[in-house]
Amino acid sequence: MSDEQPAQEPDASVPGGEPARDHSMLPLPGPSPLSPEAYAEAHSLEDFLLALGRSQLAAGYAVDDVTTTLNSVARAYGRPDLNIAVLPGIVLVDDPLIGRARVVSEGVGHTLRLDQAAAVHEVAAQARQGEISPREGTRILDELPAKPPRFPLWASVLGYALASAGFALIFRVSLWGIAMAAILGLFVGWLLVLTRNRPNLLPLVPLFAAIVSAFTVFGFASLIDSEVQPLRVVVAPLIALIPGAALTRATQELASGHLISGSSRLVAAIVQILVLTFGILIGTLMARVSPYDISDVTVEQLPLWVAWIGAVVYAGGQALAFNEPRGAIRYVVLLLLIAFSVQQLVAWRLDAVLAAGVAAAISLFLALLIQDRVRNGPPAFVLFTPVFWLLVPGSLGLVGITEVITGAEASDASAVPGQAQQSGLASIADITGSGYSGVLLTAGASIIAITIGMQIASIAGRMIRRLPDLPEVKLPGVGR
Repeated sequence: MSDEQPAQEPDASVPGGEPARDHSMLPLPGPSPLSPEAYAEAHSLEDFLLALGRSQLAAGYAVDDVTTTLNSVARAYGRPDLNIAVLPGIVLVDDPLIGRARVVSEGVGHTLRLDQAAAVHEVAAQARQGEISPREGTRILDELPAKPPRFPLWASVLGYALASAGFALIFRVSLWGIAMAAILGLFVGWLLVLTRNRPNLLPLVPLFAAIVSAFTVFGFASLIDSEVQPLRVVVAPLIALIPGAALTRATQELASGHLISGSSRLVAAIVQILVLTFGILIGTLMARVSPYDISDVTVEQLPLWVAWIGAVVYAGGQALAFNEPRGAIRYVVLLLLIAFSVQQLVAWRLDAVLAAGVAAAISLFLALLIQDRVRNGPPAFVLFTPVFWLLVPGSLGLVGITEVITGAEASDASAVPGQAQQSGLASIADITGSGYSGVLLTAGASIIAITIGMQIASIAGRMIRRLPDLPEVKLPGVGR
């Protein structure tokens, strides 16, 4: 039977957000009459494209990537005449054959886990080759939000603690700082799990988590007079809330000409960083710590080799917290170790900003290679996302902005014990000075460097895909 089917509404019980809304516009003038079979076929393809675009946006794909994918799928199903437009949270499909345009808008706060993002990638890969029917693809994507997580909730909370402790190890703080980061990571993970199905409370999590983290770290550090790196310890449990990936994707979209999507994503990321900064300042005042005592870098407590252990711990925590798909953890650990090693080596020999771009380029290229050349290899998007958070240009921006507002120095080498400041607020002249502007400019330059590195890796990855004579790699245990 080829009877016309009504457009499927996404599941209203989508965890973490409101249901998507499909708005059909008024018919456009001049369409040619269609048979019921042709109309049903065109309608099902519209449903599929809208569902695929909505799912890719929820998975965190950049707008230009979603647009490219939907146009490729339309051509694969013999409909290159479809006009497709994508904005943050909105997908529009204009069908001249039927004579109407349809738009689907995503609910606030709706995001997908990494295992769900991998399923979206699999559907998109089949659709680009025309290997899945539109009705089947729509059914899979509509059922995806209700898919149970790979790990239980307690394991996800534990993953946040491991990721926080791993990042503290990367910062090479003291053992006290690592323990504090792990405990606060448990708290932040519990908050995120608690508000997963409460989109109205989700915007309050960054502010509340930053206040509690800053109050706990600064208050306890002042009591024991321990030589730790206070601000870095505060940032470690907040790493899941820092929009480093959003900043980088916003720069990528702006560079590719998507001004509306790039600008909106950039503004949202900057506001998120400012909210976290404001929460840190409130926690500092509650702990009765002078802004002069807030420092970024102090005497290193742990040796350099500890940072590589931190990268492994961080990878394991990310896998649990964000539900990495089966078979992806080994590749995530490998990419994180390579990215961190390249970043450290290039920063040591050349420049820290250049190091971020080189590490992003190499790790993304390897992720694309694994995706294309390993049988049942995980999608590059899922493999590279944790590298985003490791390079985390947003963390540098959060530390830098906090230092600017509080007047703290980037190093406590110049601090004089017992000296007091009259005011913790920096003047505009101080903010535009070489020290403060250098920190913020470095954060911005790191984001641009990562974006350029990603673009170079994407071009190289497309070139590799066109070489059919490369051998296919089959690693033991993959795909079991």
